Amino acid sequence: MGAARQEKRKRKEWERPLGGGASGTAILLQLIEQAKNGNLLKKVIIVEKDGLPGPGLPYSTACTGTIVNMHTDTMGLYFDKPRHFTDWRKCHEEGPFPSRESYGEYLQSMWIQAYEEAYKVGMHICVINGAAQDVDRLSDGTLLLTLEDGAQFSARSVVLALGNFSAISNRHLISLPGFFPSPWPTSQLRVIPKDAPVLIVGSRLSAIDTAIYLSENGHQGFITFMSPSGSLPKVQGDPSPVPRRYALHDLAKHVEMNPDESLLQVTGSLVEELSRATSDDWSWIQNDEFPMNQLRHDIQAAQTGQVEWQAVLRGTAPIIERLWMRYRHAMPVQNAQKILNLLKKSQLRVVKGDHVHWDGTFKAHTSVGPIETPYVIEATGQECHLNHIDSPLIRSAMTKGFLTPHPAGGIAVDFTSLRASPGLYAIGSLTSGTHFYVSAIDRIAAHAARVAEALVQEPHARSLHIAIFLGSDLFSHLMASTLVPQLLAAGHMPFMFLPAHKASRNASLFELREMGLFERELLQKYIIPYFENENPEGAAHMTVQQMRTAYGILVEDVPSVNATSFIKRLEEHHIDVGLSLRCYQRFKTDIIQFFSHPRRLLNLHPGVLPAYRGVMTTVRAMRNGETDLGYSLHDIDENWDSGNIIDIRKCPIDYSKSVLHYMNDVYGTGAKLAMDTIDKIARGKELPKLQQKAEESGYYTFPTKDDLEEYRERGIRLVDAENIVNVIVESFASPGEQDKFRSYIQEAVRKWYNQNRSPDGNGIVS
Repeated sequence: MGAARQEKRKRKEWERPLGGGASGTAILLQLIEQAKNGNLLKKVIIVEKDGLPGPGLPYSTACTGTIVNMHTDTMGLYFDKPRHFTDWRKCHEEGPFPSRESYGEYLQSMWIQAYEEAYKVGMHICVINGAAQDVDRLSDGTLLLTLEDGAQFSARSVVLALGNFSAISNRHLISLPGFFPSPWPTSQLRVIPKDAPVLIVGSRLSAIDTAIYLSENGHQGFITFMSPSGSLPKVQGDPSPVPRRYALHDLAKHVEMNPDESLLQVTGSLVEELSRATSDDWSWIQNDEFPMNQLRHDIQAAQTGQVEWQAVLRGTAPIIERLWMRYRHAMPVQNAQKILNLLKKSQLRVVKGDHVHWDGTFKAHTSVGPIETPYVIEATGQECHLNHIDSPLIRSAMTKGFLTPHPAGGIAVDFTSLRASPGLYAIGSLTSGTHFYVSAIDRIAAHAARVAEALVQEPHARSLHIAIFLGSDLFSHLMASTLVPQLLAAGHMPFMFLPAHKASRNASLFELREMGLFERELLQKYIIPYFENENPEGAAHMTVQQMRTAYGILVEDVPSVNATSFIKRLEEHHIDVGLSLRCYQRFKTDIIQFFSHPRRLLNLHPGVLPAYRGVMTTVRAMRNGETDLGYSLHDIDENWDSGNIIDIRKCPIDYSKSVLHYMNDVYGTGAKLAMDTIDKIARGKELPKLQQKAEESGYYTFPTKDDLEEYRERGIRLVDAENIVNVIVESFASPGEQDKFRSYIQEAVRKWYNQNRSPDGNGIVS
């Protein structure tokens, strides 16, 4: 075979090569999601040195005997589905902090799923077992990777998803017998005699994992944690919602808009939120000089729920990722109990110190005096200093100027895209200088989505503050309950405003009063009060009050959307987009001007514009024999429904159902339309603007008595009581509570019918 042919065989051209651990798998999953939306990369290569992609070393069988230190609800690989791992492992019984091996099974499962889905969307995946040694740039701008076996391939883009590198503070001890530069894989520690004293450099999560692994594998010798602080991490309590999550997002917006303000001022705002959450009790930040006493106190606080500060700090991850890392990185309570037991039986101690030297044995000067030991394990976390990372690939990229060191550690990358240089991206601990907090899976998942967007050249979505002006009806609330978690998952912050709503002047007609019962009265007088102090597990939807508690969003009654004081509130909350969901207050000049460019004020109208303007457009469309019902999203002007149309989505009309029952089938279409449009706004994409034609306009008011009679003759029903009760029950009650809640709602309906008989005596529910 000729040299040219051999070279062609060795060098292949790919669009995107990346590593195959948790970060690489997360990026691949996001590339598949992009492909589903029409942004397809046809060829992707995975370079993985440790066999099957997915688990990587930290979550492999080589680390059996340790648990993940983050709550299962934050470990999903999809940035917009943080509970994905929790849902995947529902049949598992390991509790909220599962084993590393269990999480490795999830990663492997996700890799297999990604491989299968990639084939379905037309993406070709190739896995190469090996390690990249060198990178170069060709004359056409593509990157050339060389593997350790000499094989080469070129690619338009390369993602460095290299995992974590262990920090080693005592590098002069490397290669000495009895010194372990890292506790990973834990299987290597089995060579340590069971009765030998061990010095562990570090006292954070890696050190705790190491001590627990040794203890649970029969180690009886004395263990010492040595660190500059001589203290242990705090203890994680059960996850709780951030009570004022929106305030943290307000803080983030303020920082974005005022980048020159001092860190002290920013920190002051965060301190204020911590004070609110803890009722000005700052005892949690103080430490007892004896680690065992402090650990006892921290365990009790975690078990009794006295850790409100943790909810606030959990919420700072995307905002102020570097503050108070000792408190942000808390240990699971079961690990705390195990460490406490080791302290109580005097097998473990925690001391201050930072250096180990060797003169035939390992020696360290500590706060309790000199220590001698035959075994030292470094467990100080991740390495972020490039000159300490043993990677030929990184050295090659640094030498050729493809990577630039960051002053705070790692490499410099673009904050949004994570691009280090043209065509070269990085994710994980290498980006610690830019992003500070990069080790948790929730940040990996978020950064993987950004990298995937950059690879397919999809504009990055900036975080928006969305004011939802919510009507008082059932389906607007169901729509809001659908939108809010989606907005939060996409990085936006919804603010819920409830404008006052006046009753219809046509309420004297029985059919309209009946419709008002099911559309508004049951929600406001019965459903919302019923769930005031409850948050049913497994319910499909939440009331706005439940969303306020669960998500930490602002929910506020608004007497007038046009009041100067309210418009000032919108400005204080840095509102970018206003979205009306059947808000019956008319927006006037001042608030419309507030939402002028670059802000947007939108209305989601149930009806195809301009033919179906006004109210009760669904029944009007049925009366006119339309085949489809549409949701129209349009800009708001002072004539309300006459603003420029952005988009219309249609659904076939089901004439076998009542008007309200059919509305339950289609409100999701409206929510999807709103979410898609907000995503376009966030990405800076141009929105369509279709001017409404006056000659095509049809405006409808509330039906008259004659209109209602015509509907009956045509077989069009406004309400089907039994089916709407089912909708209400299945929406708001958890499966186990549905029978009880159904009885409650049915009793309310019976009372109403018995007090509001129709003229012909119909409508009484038995």
